Amino acid sequence: MSARRPGSRAGSGLALALALTLALVTQRATPAAAQDPPPAGLVLTSVDPAGYPAVSAVVTVDPGVAGVDLPSTDFTVEENGEPVDASIARMLTDNLEVVLALDTSGSMEGEPLAAARQAAAGFLTALPAEVPVAIVGFGPKPALLAEATTDRAALEVTLDDLTATGDTALYDAVVHSTVQFTTAATDRVVVLLSDGGDTASATTLEAAEAAAAGITLYVIDLVTPESNPDALARLAAAGHGTVSPAADPDALAALYQESARALVNRYRVVYTSAATGTVDLTVRLTAAGGTVEDTRSVDLPTPPAAPVSDDGASKVALAVPGPVGPGPHPGLLIGAAAFFLALLTIGVVVVPAAPRPAKPSTQMLALPAPPERPTPSQLTQRVADAAEAFLERRGRRQSLAARLEVAGISLRTGEFVVLVSACAAIGALAGIALAGLLGFFLGAAGVPLAAWAVVNVRVDRRRAQFADLLPDNLQLLTGTLRSGHSLMHALDTLGREASEPARTEFRRVLLETRVGRDPSDALAAVADRMDSDDFSWVVSAIDINREVGGDLPAILDNVADTIRERQRVHRQIKALTAEGRISGYVLTALPPVLALILAALNPTYFSRLTSGGGAVLLIASAVLVVLGWLWMRRLGRLDF
Repeated sequence: MSARRPGSRAGSGLALALALTLALVTQRATPAAAQDPPPAGLVLTSVDPAGYPAVSAVVTVDPGVAGVDLPSTDFTVEENGEPVDASIARMLTDNLEVVLALDTSGSMEGEPLAAARQAAAGFLTALPAEVPVAIVGFGPKPALLAEATTDRAALEVTLDDLTATGDTALYDAVVHSTVQFTTAATDRVVVLLSDGGDTASATTLEAAEAAAAGITLYVIDLVTPESNPDALARLAAAGHGTVSPAADPDALAALYQESARALVNRYRVVYTSAATGTVDLTVRLTAAGGTVEDTRSVDLPTPPAAPVSDDGASKVALAVPGPVGPGPHPGLLIGAAAFFLALLTIGVVVVPAAPRPAKPSTQMLALPAPPERPTPSQLTQRVADAAEAFLERRGRRQSLAARLEVAGISLRTGEFVVLVSACAAIGALAGIALAGLLGFFLGAAGVPLAAWAVVNVRVDRRRAQFADLLPDNLQLLTGTLRSGHSLMHALDTLGREASEPARTEFRRVLLETRVGRDPSDALAAVADRMDSDDFSWVVSAIDINREVGGDLPAILDNVADTIRERQRVHRQIKALTAEGRISGYVLTALPPVLALILAALNPTYFSRLTSGGGAVLLIASAVLVVLGWLWMRRLGRLDF
């Protein structure tokens, strides 16, 4: 399974920009303020007056009070004590997705983490089977441990693999959890468990609140001396949710069960308000079990008053156009439009669309609801699916998907192709605006080449890191085997203690073996992905030992010594050939750099090389430079 997490500075900057934009847009939506705890059984979870005079609210009813699927006639809605006509319908779970964000910092080690695993497993059982659930763990950094899926068995395996270590990146976890939903989910819920305050986040509390404003956030606070109830209360208020404190780990199971029951018994209340300013909204439920209610203060907007003239008549100010000056350069306009389109494209492809409020059931309305139009993110998803199908027909999807996986790029093949194609089109537009036809070709061809170069660099870097750490990992493996543990337990130790990318690869081996794949096949797949002949020797040694027996730790020690010696020789040869390789870089870069300097300092002199016979010489020189670079690169390659 792949994880979708931003891994570059550009992605972090985009996420921050989108979070700030979301904070500005959602200023009109006033979440229910944290007041006195409402009576048990009914909670007015959120109130959204963004569509004023239409006001929308969400009510959560404990199924133990009056059951589920309650009729709308059991509810009463009042505004400042006066009854109002409202449409009330139960919110279905068709478009519901849930992210379980679990604190895996060092303070959770032992009984708290064990209780959290058990409580989360009970939550999965209580939730309807058709509701997708994702799991995010956070210690020093948040990480997506399982994508949104309805496979409860796979989720329970992920819960069993949770380990506690490090500090607590609480705010980073909130922001990270809000972007793990699929585009099909319009009802997005995060259930957050934490036992302490934030100690390691790069994100501020305000940014986490802005991210939580687009979802529903339920917080379970395992109360410890390190807890920060004020911050958790602010996050829950921003996410239209509640905070449930647990005095000890044994109380977690009951709180998770209550959260699961509440998610399947929520009701959307929609009514038209005639009031302005601050009002008290009350929702009351009268059923066989008694009467429960909850009240929240809501700030409704005040319509702007029209200016009045001296004679008492309203007047409307008309905008008078001023003098028109010279406009900006067309190239700047095209460049700015291309830059804006790039940000918009990247945001739509990589970042999931902001959740939309669930619409009330049409059974309570007299008129049928209009057909829902596809969102920009859904349209982009369709384009990505079409690109993926095209690659599948050409037989290129598997190879590209493997390269992206090894590079650690959390994009589907279709999404990657659409993103690169969009950036290439934007680069071509910017190039033609800035440098004419030459800029067009440079932008159109340069972006795909640069994207492929980035993928290759990341692949080579991860493979080199895996190869460099292999002797140390083999030493850790043999040490675990000598202490009496089995091979699978030794691989589990590597999955917990090895450095990246070996940690991810060995964790994947464990997951594959748990779902029925042969360990030798899973280890051989690692050797193929990492393109490591050295690790292939290790897999062969393990296969031979499984068939004929023998002292596996001693064999792996010999293999590790051989690999370490090969790496020593490799580094020595690399040092001896460094001068030739650097000369290749310098000689290859010298002609184009001198050409650019000459074109900038004396364009008239350089123009002789851009027309007639000079252009032929320039092209021939470029071809010879490329051939020379390839030849020197071949001479400096270390193959042994």
